[in-house]
Amino acid sequence: MAKEYKKRQEEIHKLVLDFEMKIKNDLDFYYDSEFYEKIVKWYIDNHKFKVGLKAVEVALSQHRFSSDLLIQRANIMIALQKFSDALFSLERAHSLNPTDENIFILIGQVKIILADYSDAIKILKKALRISQNKDEVNYQIGLAYQTNKDFKMASIYFKKAIELNINHENALYDLAHCLEITGELENSIQYYKKFIDKDPYSEYAWFNLGNIYVKLKEYEKAVDSFEFAIAIDEEYSSAYTNLGEAYIKLKKFNLSKKSFDKSLELDGPSPEIYSYLGEVYYYLEDYSTSINYYQRSIKIDQFYKKSYYGLGKCLTSLDKWFEAIHYFKKAYKIDNDNIDYIKSLAYAEFKVGNLVSSIDLYSKALKINPDDTNLSLDFSLIYYDSGDIERAISIIKNAIKEIPDESLLYYRLVIYLMDAGKYKESINVLESALSLNFDNHEVLFDFVPNFESQSALIRVINQYKNNNLK
Repeated sequence: MAKEYKKRQEEIHKLVLDFEMKIKNDLDFYYDSEFYEKIVKWYIDNHKFKVGLKAVEVALSQHRFSSDLLIQRANIMIALQKFSDALFSLERAHSLNPTDENIFILIGQVKIILADYSDAIKILKKALRISQNKDEVNYQIGLAYQTNKDFKMASIYFKKAIELNINHENALYDLAHCLEITGELENSIQYYKKFIDKDPYSEYAWFNLGNIYVKLKEYEKAVDSFEFAIAIDEEYSSAYTNLGEAYIKLKKFNLSKKSFDKSLELDGPSPEIYSYLGEVYYYLEDYSTSINYYQRSIKIDQFYKKSYYGLGKCLTSLDKWFEAIHYFKKAYKIDNDNIDYIKSLAYAEFKVGNLVSSIDLYSKALKINPDDTNLSLDFSLIYYDSGDIERAISIIKNAIKEIPDESLLYYRLVIYLMDAGKYKESINVLESALSLNFDNHEVLFDFVPNFESQSALIRVINQYKNNNLK
């Protein structure tokens, strides 16, 4: 079978070379429309869209009424991000073949890209009347609503798609996404279980149930669901990948590695799977192997930001802060709104003494995520260590306004106020901290080794313990 496929590909490539020779030598020639479709498809499959466009224009000059060639032209225009031109070709194709549901779907997809959601939905609903694949059309309508951020309506159509085809993998996945956004994720478990009761051998239903458990942080149940999916289909590589992720959350790193290795065996190398293996070895503290996998990931895709970030984390674990900064910057350049990238780069800049850069980055991070406790604690520490205690106090007080129930912020404020000589205020803040979470007072001793010498504060802690924890 592989030999037959290879032979067919060689024949098509020979046809492409013959076509290119005739174009180059400006010869008169004519091909059947089916030959042109094969030539154009070869260009599309090999991502040679500009040459493919020339080929399809030649083809259409000889076969003006071929809806299939017009669809190919539209697909090339979509790849070139010339969506209005794509729509023009599709509308011509539709006028030639008004009952082709694939044309309806493509028109709907282009209109979604152009943010013409209402028109996309109208077109797709027309397609429902004639479609033999109503599950796919319902899914596309759901996508239109989802892209327009109408997640409740999107859920309705994704459910319709699933009711028609329980194995519609994309509908199952996107439904979970919409239910998460609308806060209905937990209730959806029974919905997925209902389908599993109807078809217990649907690997896609088990797989998506596992994904829901992951989102709900019920990782043991997620593992069970992914293992059911794998039991049904032993070559379900995505299930192995997600099983590996669930095992990471459970800190079962060797089992995680085994799952990722199986996914690699089934699907072959990819930036994603190499990055996951890099992550596993990072947690296993085998940093050299982790670095090797992250580098393999980047070799396949030089814009795979997670691997740059992973490399940075490995190098910080090896105390190679300057090298870590290099990779954190790469990740940050690709995605400069990612809070983890910003925080990691900010802390690395702080570690090498680049305080101005560090402060700028921490400030940006706080604007993005003002209710991140650790972010405020780390940012304030820069000013505290450099002697600007008032600024450190200000950062923590602002954080308390955002997160008034976080005791760790109050305990840090106690330390800063104490160092600033504001003892009375520090005692008041300590009382608030103790009432929020008494056990967290241990951080005071971790942060200030000689905290026991602060007799007034120790007295407050003991008094609170005696009065409230009997």
